[in-house]
Amino acid sequence: MKRLAVLLPLLILLTSGLVIAATPQEAMMQSLKTGNYSVVKPYLSPLMRTVLSRNLLITVRDGLVKKYGEIKGYTLIRSETKDGSTTYYYRVIAERGNYTVSVTVRGGRIVGFHTKEIPFSITWRIVYPLAGSLLGLVILWAYLRRFHGAELILGAVLLIPVLIFQPMVQSIPRFIGLQNLGFLIVWMGLVAALFQEPLKYYFSRGKGLRKALYVGAGFGIGESVYVALISLFLGGASWLTLVERFLALMFHASTTTLFAYAYTRGWGRKALLSMIMVHWLIDSLATYWRFNPSVTILGACYGIMLVVSMIILVKLLPEAKAERNTKAVMW
Repeated sequence: MKRLAVLLPLLILLTSGLVIAATPQEAMMQSLKTGNYSVVKPYLSPLMRTVLSRNLLITVRDGLVKKYGEIKGYTLIRSETKDGSTTYYYRVIAERGNYTVSVTVRGGRIVGFHTKEIPFSITWRIVYPLAGSLLGLVILWAYLRRFHGAELILGAVLLIPVLIFQPMVQSIPRFIGLQNLGFLIVWMGLVAALFQEPLKYYFSRGKGLRKALYVGAGFGIGESVYVALISLFLGGASWLTLVERFLALMFHASTTTLFAYAYTRGWGRKALLSMIMVHWLIDSLATYWRFNPSVTILGACYGIMLVVSMIILVKLLPEAKAERNTKAVMW
């Protein structure tokens, strides 16, 4: 009887835990409450696994706890179904106030997660990533004193197929059951490099240096808009996001400028291969950081982008500024 008295509460606790995480939406809320990413991870869609990393979930939760206090509980307010997806709205009760969380489920997988907080926090989520890329764009324009809107738009449009197909290919190992962390880190970085750099190279070759630079800058702006939207729905934006987006725009602008320069001089493919390798390293480090947050890894990632960008831009920006308003001659 004594053993039963001890085991019965444990059995009830374990059973209740299974009930709590029995549905995708409840798993999401339980992870938000406890900070345990492993509870919700099996319920995330492939795209959401890429977007909602362990680090991002912890960042969102820490921000909410800092503002509202520890989560005491939550209640399902309502649900609505549209186009095959069901969105569940929860009222979260915290120590210093309440807020609303919505979880969108389709086909038994979580495809959306949103926190509705104070409008000021939402505003800053958008400002940080956009401000970083706009700062980079303004600095480049201030030096060149030329603006190429068509190329800027082209660069932003190039991001669309990347956002559609890159996550699909990156998710292949998970679909076939490959879960080795080292392989996933290398794979995620390689796929990102192979999707982005050849596309940028193709649309930069044969252009003048200035126009090629704006293709890369547009690509960086497009990424920042995407990050801003993700931050709006999932949170996690901070001043580090501003730094990251600034460096990313500089990196993309410098690589497309290098592609245009190298192509007209007969070593475009070598430049492309070099930038694929660099991009592979950067994104692999970024992926590793999502699994194991570290100041050293993040610093290395930012440092590589900064050094590569500066080496290229210091060499090619003066030539781009002196360039006449003519098309590049291929030889």
